[in-house]
Amino acid sequence: MKMAYLLVYNDALGSREDVKRCLNEMDAVITWRYDLPHSFYVVSEVDARTLADSIRERLGTGRFLIAEITTNKQGWLPKDTWYLLNNKADKPKE
Repeated sequence: MKMAYLLVYNDALGSREDVKRCLNEMDAVITWRYDLPHSFYVVSEVDARTLADSIRERLGTGRFLIAEITTNKQGWLPKDTWYLLNNKADKPKE
């Protein structure tokens, strides 16, 4: 089952480019998106621990949190981000 996660990290983990590269290398990551500093939305079929272990393996000891985004959510985000979080997939191109 696909799940949406929020990954929040500090500078010690790496730059945005480092984290993007890490997510792209991970077979468990189906897709990802970002629009907030130090944060990524990640879609995967594995649990948060598996994702966290893989991130730590690749990027080291910087601090980060990966938490599942459930139906109990609210905020002010772009429409494409809401689509990703609600559908666990990228919005189709129009």
